[in-house]
Amino acid sequence: MKKDRKENSIRIEQEETKIRKEIAKAKENVIKRLESLEKSHLKQLSELKNKDMTRIQRQEKDIGDLVACTKVQKEALEFIKDHGSEKQAFISIHSCKPILDDIENKMKQLTETFVDTSLRFVERDSKEILTDIGSIELKETPSSVSIVPYKQRQSQVPVVLKHKTTRFTFLNDIDMKREKLEGVTGITILGSNTLIFCDIITKKVHFCDENNSYKSSISLSYEPWDISVIPGTTTAVMSSRSESYIQFIDLKKRKMLNKVKVKQSECFGVHATTHSIFVGSKRGQIYVLDLRGNVKRMINLKDTDHYINYISVCSDGNICYSFNNEVHCITSDGEPVFSYSSPDFRDARDIQIDDAGNIYVLGRNSQSIHKLTCSGTLLNILLKDNLSKPLAFCFSEDLSKCYIANNGGSKVSVFRTE
Repeated sequence: MKKDRKENSIRIEQEETKIRKEIAKAKENVIKRLESLEKSHLKQLSELKNKDMTRIQRQEKDIGDLVACTKVQKEALEFIKDHGSEKQAFISIHSCKPILDDIENKMKQLTETFVDTSLRFVERDSKEILTDIGSIELKETPSSVSIVPYKQRQSQVPVVLKHKTTRFTFLNDIDMKREKLEGVTGITILGSNTLIFCDIITKKVHFCDENNSYKSSISLSYEPWDISVIPGTTTAVMSSRSESYIQFIDLKKRKMLNKVKVKQSECFGVHATTHSIFVGSKRGQIYVLDLRGNVKRMINLKDTDHYINYISVCSDGNICYSFNNEVHCITSDGEPVFSYSSPDFRDARDIQIDDAGNIYVLGRNSQSIHKLTCSGTLLNILLKDNLSKPLAFCFSEDLSKCYIANNGGSKVSVFRTE
């Protein structure tokens, strides 16, 4: 135990040094960005100033031309006045009138183009420019150190093993009474007694009780794609395939809460943990939000520009996601852990993880569930029968049952796990 704590302490020290370097690098990038913005603004300032000065200089030249023309006419009239007769003065004034009228007209036109200009810098609130350069998270994972009490070892009390799923047995399809399902793409469970699933075609969220009996539904104004319960709460978060926001739901009162916009991309797979919400986008990115929906950071997926079908987060913080015919696993920093594909696995869909760290992935077109280890090795291909174009699935809290959006999402099938 002492060794474990010492190793943890050393690791924290090393991680602090690493993070300090990363913050310094982030600061350097911010300074470079500010210098680039400064250069851009100074260039814009020079361009605007030169443009306005050119206009003013052109107006000054036009004014000078009018003054010179007026001066010529004035000198001509004064000469006639001083040296000519009254008749010559009369004729000269009469002949100058069209010229003077033209000068006056040009002066009028010129003054109409006059505007008083000034330059000023409109500073944006620095809080809007630099809201954040990142975040520091303290991630807690269960320690590998454990202890079995002496009395327990003496009495040979058996240790409870984690549930091992090796096969599925079909039980029944949920009776939706008069409600019609057309495209269930997201399914989750609250505790041990409420099953929730969303239908992208009918635009509804449905609720069933602990006996898998349909109870109620909520109508939506958009197409829901995936849904996930925030652990330890009665709140769920739902994504929309056609809208760039997530929707929070009060599962106890069964009513919609607030919407939160997520950048400029439709939202696909969504998964909630006790600290964060992970949202897959249409452009190969995963947004990491806090539990209020504020973006903390963004993970750019390497060699992925396709929409992220579904997401699930492992207990060690690794992130699994599906797209096309593949399942990928990355660290919380976006570094690859493994990729899984198989000729027997097509159109990767929903992902679930059991309490032993095994990963279950649903293949829509292969109509099967592949069970993988946490390192991406295939353990077994489960449930080849009783499946038709499945779209999403989830386990019960005790992993004794599995609920699958079956038959293209037009029904929810219940299976017993063994």
